[in-house]
Amino acid sequence: MLKHDFTSGSLNKQIFMFAVPVVISNLFQALYNAVDMYFAGKYIGTVGTVAVSISGPVMNLLFMAVAGMGLGVTILLGSLMGIGDEERIKKVANTAITMFIGAAVLITILGFVLSPHILSWIKTPQEAFEDALLYLRIIFAGMVFTLGYNLVCAMQRGFGDSKSSMYFVIISCCANIVLDYIFLAKMGMEVEGAALATVISQALSFVLSIVYFRSKKHIVTFSPKDWTFDKDVAKDLVRIGFPSALQQATINVAYLALNGIVNSFGLAASAAYGICVKLDSFAILPCTAVNDSVAAVTSQNLGVGQVERAVDGIKAGRKLIIPFNIVLMAAMFFFGHFFAGIFNDDPQVVDMAARYLKVSCFMYLLYGIYYPLMGFIKGTGNAMFALKNTIFAQLILRVPVAYLFANILGFGFYGVAAAWIAAPISSNTIYTIYLKSGKWLKRLEANKSKGKSI
Repeated sequence: MLKHDFTSGSLNKQIFMFAVPVVISNLFQALYNAVDMYFAGKYIGTVGTVAVSISGPVMNLLFMAVAGMGLGVTILLGSLMGIGDEERIKKVANTAITMFIGAAVLITILGFVLSPHILSWIKTPQEAFEDALLYLRIIFAGMVFTLGYNLVCAMQRGFGDSKSSMYFVIISCCANIVLDYIFLAKMGMEVEGAALATVISQALSFVLSIVYFRSKKHIVTFSPKDWTFDKDVAKDLVRIGFPSALQQATINVAYLALNGIVNSFGLAASAAYGICVKLDSFAILPCTAVNDSVAAVTSQNLGVGQVERAVDGIKAGRKLIIPFNIVLMAAMFFFGHFFAGIFNDDPQVVDMAARYLKVSCFMYLLYGIYYPLMGFIKGTGNAMFALKNTIFAQLILRVPVAYLFANILGFGFYGVAAAWIAAPISSNTIYTIYLKSGKWLKRLEANKSKGKSI
């Protein structure tokens, strides 16, 4: 009941049905820190807001890395589902469980030790330092639940089931809201209440997902007696997942570098840019969902040798996302003031953000072309190529282009928007050349000759 077969039937329908739950899951996942920030600000005050908000980027980097490693699990399982190799599926799943448990223990220990240093590096205000430290350490203490939940989601997507993980994340997010209200509003707890609400809600989601797996008598039981560690499987998981984790980190570093350029134009520019980044983080969710969907379709079809159908997944993904992104582009162009006004009521900030969006909004059309193609490349197992492309587009191209337009050509704050458009143009061009070159297929055949599934 967990398996969804992408190797036959309508690709358009399959990608849509897979992508919608992923969008909803990602949206609710994105609300975690935002909900904690809301309750901390309302019931603790400015210090609470700062403590939680400062911890947010630190946790986001970690979650992005976890999601990247989870992609390795999704792609390997997807390729094995296509050929129905149950023994290999068990080995991959149970090796992944062992690796994620080990990672959870390591991250928890390092998190406790390094938290004060991390907060010092990012120049946390002294008034909020102790609260931020307490919040981070409680979150790190619950890392086994965070990583466990993300692993389950990665497995379910590998099996072609994105809907179940959506239910679990909705339950978890709702539980987080309720617990935040109880701990902060009713019990008078401070940042520790917000952190405990997050950990408990993710623990609930993790436990429910395991119960679900076992109730369906799935071949993956999560029973300790089945846990194993296969060195070759572990290498494959790292080969696919680690570059994806670095890719996510690279994007975050680029945003921080652009933020540094923007900050030189004053407080209003910094606030306007922050709004635009926040809007982009929500607007891009459908693109990332289609990306994941195409990756799942690709891995399953290549697993059974259906190369042409795997490539057709790119077209199906574009048919779904391009019309949506055209509407999104028009909305940002004509109604940028409205969207910016949700986050800030300063007329100068709202106006700057709206004018920025009139330039940057054109990237959404490019995203509609680019993201399905990136999902395909990931689905082939070529995560290292995707990483190299991202490093080039984000660090070697995007950041220098932003500096060129903003400072040298004199476009100021709005020149940074040009860099948002330059990166997807570059990435799409490189991926298209790589796809047509056939090098990805040669690499795939070489892996299979070595006994690797993808």
